[in-house]
Amino acid sequence: MIRTAEANEVPWTECVAWIARQDFEEVTPTQETPAYYRSPFHAYASGNLCWKAAFEQEIASAAVGARNYPQHGRAGEDAFRSAFEYAFDELGADVPEEGVVVDVGCGTGTSTRRLAAKFESAKEVVGVDLSPYFLTVGRKLLELEPTTDLWVSEIRKDDRIRFVSADAAAMPFEDASVDVCQLNLVVHECPPSATKAILRECKRVLKPEGGQLWISEMDFDTPGFKNLRANPLLFSLIRSTEPMLDLYADYNARGLAADLVDLGFHHVKIRAATGRHFALVATTLVGGQETNEDERLGVIDDRRLETALPDTHLATWAVESR
Repeated sequence: MIRTAEANEVPWTECVAWIARQDFEEVTPTQETPAYYRSPFHAYASGNLCWKAAFEQEIASAAVGARNYPQHGRAGEDAFRSAFEYAFDELGADVPEEGVVVDVGCGTGTSTRRLAAKFESAKEVVGVDLSPYFLTVGRKLLELEPTTDLWVSEIRKDDRIRFVSADAAAMPFEDASVDVCQLNLVVHECPPSATKAILRECKRVLKPEGGQLWISEMDFDTPGFKNLRANPLLFSLIRSTEPMLDLYADYNARGLAADLVDLGFHHVKIRAATGRHFALVATTLVGGQETNEDERLGVIDDRRLETALPDTHLATWAVESR
């Protein structure tokens, strides 16, 4: 990952050195952490429960963006995240005036900040994560407001953003108090049982008339990921840092959509976001809308085939486009 970053002008070493020089108070996890969350992943023995993972998360994310859109180099992450934003727009994702948005599994807040920037009329954008290390770094980045000569992206403080330490399956919000929940590349890091608990919690906190859940994820029905999984050697390399990936590959978009309908979401829409990823919007029942029996049971509108996109992802062994 470091080679990919630096081959695409993402200054991994310099950014890590800069953030590690900042003053951080020692933190201790205060939430009870599920067993899967304590497992090693992303090549960190302590998973997300350490400073190294928190310092490197946004830099690694920039490298992932460069792998998905190598023609954009350092700007690959912006292209990658913009592709999801476009797909969500096409699926009717929106935040009402003075709406409350919860970014579930926010990490250090890259996706949280993008939500706040895109939806300027939102009243509040709350990032929720189980790692106190990630949240502490996220708060520090908002405080320091680094420019691109110090960090992988320019950051500006936004008083509408706040970070909350909580298990995504037990968030500290009132029933029916949230307009939008987002799960950005979170599901593939959870076993399906944990995912269903998180989806149930999102359903609880969302407003029952028009609340939306947005999910962006890998799509193992695409040729790129199908071929990767069919190669035992290459897939074992990926699984060594993503221990839930085999379970997720079987679950994928169909499992998500089925669970959302089981939980009572009214309409689930899915489309391609990149050549290897999908975007999903699940909506609670719109007040006053006439429904037939099938619609009351939930509608799944899967448009991935007709919206399929070219696969721009680098080959697994490559670090930059040639």
